[in-house]
Amino acid sequence: MSDAVEEEGIEAQRFGPVLATAFRGEPREPRLNLIQGAAEPGAIAEGHVAGAVEWMRSREVEYRVPVAEGMPDTAAAEEWLGGQGYERGMAQIVLARDATAPSEPPEDPEAEVFELGEDELGGEGFDHLVREGLGLPGMAEMLFIGLPVRDDWRCYTATPRPDAMLAAAAAMRIEDGIAVLGLDATLEAERGRGCNRALLRRRLLDAAAAGCHTVIAEAGEGEEWAGLRRNLLDAGFEQAYAIREWRRPALRPAMSA
Repeated sequence: MSDAVEEEGIEAQRFGPVLATAFRGEPREPRLNLIQGAAEPGAIAEGHVAGAVEWMRSREVEYRVPVAEGMPDTAAAEEWLGGQGYERGMAQIVLARDATAPSEPPEDPEAEVFELGEDELGGEGFDHLVREGLGLPGMAEMLFIGLPVRDDWRCYTATPRPDAMLAAAAAMRIEDGIAVLGLDATLEAERGRGCNRALLRRRLLDAAAAGCHTVIAEAGEGEEWAGLRRNLLDAGFEQAYAIREWRRPALRPAMSA
């Protein structure tokens, strides 16, 4: 793992409440290169975002800056980014529901879900399914390969019927009574066959059994996320807020603060 990290030039640097992550092995993949925390208190006023931008510029990667709605410095972050030539893009919608509520997708008698155990470092294809289903570059698999053995993560795969190949994967992170659902990925040829609903149902049941009080999930606002959004809404989730992405035109040098 460490050799792969070094080979791909993966770096992370903190600037106060801001975290910048750069994958120099994938310089044109903004889903991997990003600056997080731009709307945190002081992130703009104290120059933390500007510092992260300069650091990212020196690595010559295309990156994105997610800005959450309703944060203390959301307006300041958006004003600064706009003034620096960043373009306002699509949003990730954050949804939430009561973990103890009875609503969940109906059980599919065909679809099968498997939770990965601590002896399955490779995750029975979990890392490949996530990477392929989300359309990420090959080296992104290293981000997911160790998740099934981490105590705070629960990872799953699914197949649309017992005799079919694995077609989908998903994960859930539990901390302080909050279950965060993520990495919902289904192979393109297998979409619409019930795997996502089965994975969602299983995680909701497991979150309730683990004593969680809240479940949180994300889905993009684009058409490719429509099925996931529909499944979440059908399962009792409600929109909480959005995270808007800001990007500079490809590989143009960032302006200093």
